[in-house]
Amino acid sequence: MKVNFIIAAVLFVFVGCNNKNDNIRQAIEGMRERYPSTTLQDVYKSCFQDYYGVAHLLADRESVKRYIDYELANADSLVSIYYEPCGWRGEFIRVNLSAIKDGRITSDILTDAFMTSAEYSMNSATEEWKQLWQDILQEARKMTPPLNNFREDSIAIASLLDKGEYVMHHSEEYSRAHHPHYRIIHRTVFEREILPYLQD
Repeated sequence: MKVNFIIAAVLFVFVGCNNKNDNIRQAIEGMRERYPSTTLQDVYKSCFQDYYGVAHLLADRESVKRYIDYELANADSLVSIYYEPCGWRGEFIRVNLSAIKDGRITSDILTDAFMTSAEYSMNSATEEWKQLWQDILQEARKMTPPLNNFREDSIAIASLLDKGEYVMHHSEEYSRAHHPHYRIIHRTVFEREILPYLQD
């Protein structure tokens, strides 16, 4: 069952192997297994979401809900997996809009969880993220076969960080193939406000 699969994936991130590099590698392998068009840019986005949270996306509640409803109404396809961890720490969880479409949660529930998750988000990106990215990049470089567009993406990400910028979108390749439509929710908020609705 898809929910049980993702519960297992989340548990792996929370209680998996103790070695950070092993966790990073396993997380990247999991991303590519679920989404074969994953590029280094998409790995960066997922790991940065897990590190930083939702603050850079935050607006007033009604605007957030309105855009969720708009995105849900206009999505040409939705991921069937209801939720999955971001990055390798699992501090934030991607909740896919398919959970709303299938009637498991409402857009109000997701909106409120998203807004609450801002309390757990970073106020600003720091040099710590740059160092953490180097650890992630080191593990991504070991992937066989290499992640799509690895060299070009690594150069683009380095340039972004050199300019003191941090936020990236999904790659066009990933977006075309996998139709990402989700909101990221802090693990604590997710477990309290959303997970009970998604358990059979």
